Amino acid sequence: MSKPVEVDTTKLRQAAGTMNDVTSRVTTIVNTLKNGLNGKGYPWGHDHYGDKFTEGESGYTKSSKNLVQGADNMVTSLGQFGTGMNDAAQKMDDMDH
Repeated sequence: MSKPVEVDTTKLRQAAGTMNDVTSRVTTIVNTLKNGLNGKGYPWGHDHYGDKFTEGESGYTKSSKNLVQGADNMVTSLGQFGTGMNDAAQKMDDMDH
């Protein structure tokens, strides 16, 4: 026979609040990065060497776009974790009443 699962929904909500704080901080960091990159404009010249560095599948332009998209995805996931923790706490509280 299995043991019942116990969840302290107060602590789960506290953890969700911490996750939301982390989400907010990471959002600020990612936005600062994006604003900094956008503020610099095109960082290399449009000569042969600059184009060679920035263009193509493994060039800076595509790589930086992928990295920024990955950071945005991470922010979304962190936010979803916090929301999911709060939702789970509420559902567990509702089950007890």
